[in-house]
Amino acid sequence: LDIMLALDISTSMLAADEKSVRRLDQAKAFIASLLDELEGDRIGLLYFAEASFVVCPLTSDTVTLREFLAAITAETLTHSGTRIRNAIEIAMDRLISDQKQPAIASGLDGQKVLILFTDGEDHGEAAVEAAQTATQKGVHIYCVGVGSPTRSVPIPLLGDVGAEVTPYKRDANGQLVLTTLDETRLQEIAKAGNGGYYPAAAGVTELATDLARLEKQKFRIRADGDYQERFQWFVVGALILLVCEVLHFTLWSRKPRR
Repeated sequence: LDIMLALDISTSMLAADEKSVRRLDQAKAFIASLLDELEGDRIGLLYFAEASFVVCPLTSDTVTLREFLAAITAETLTHSGTRIRNAIEIAMDRLISDQKQPAIASGLDGQKVLILFTDGEDHGEAAVEAAQTATQKGVHIYCVGVGSPTRSVPIPLLGDVGAEVTPYKRDANGQLVLTTLDETRLQEIAKAGNGGYYPAAAGVTELATDLARLEKQKFRIRADGDYQERFQWFVVGALILLVCEVLHFTLWSRKPRR
């Protein structure tokens, strides 16, 4: 598989839904566990909020990828707003452009996969349409929802979660800004992307199983491909040898004996 991991780094990922665990940390722990299941695949890492950028191109070197993942912390999150469509388009372009490289243009390229790790809050538009376009170009999209779909929580500003006094994000009118996991949105994107939706709290088992099934599907398609008959060349060669043998025997039998 060629997998691009897209991690939401908007400030809503600073929210802690349960037990003072930030969404960002929950997503990073999920990714770390998933990497253990993806041995042999090429994996890249993309961050997205208002803008999207690839921080680690597709690679089999998961050690380097884990270093990039560890570098993103709560203290580095300064991006407000989220545009999932942009993340899909950037990831799709990278997955498809890498497919055209000579090293993997021989038909040995794997299935193209994008996995979004996000709370689903989207301030952009047309994410579902972008997922449909990606599917048409051979990219499967899976979504991992981070947070609680039933509980709205405030977004802490930089500082320790669970501190005695925690400042929270407020709007222009001074009202507390609350955030909730938008499962419906992510399920729509995953459906349009010919993939699946998985709550981060449920662990990596189901997603890893589905990715393994997708990888096997690629091999099955190749194994069940159209075959062209080539036996005729061997038949012709065998006939020529047979005729030569008959002629040789005939000439040898007619040769005068002393």
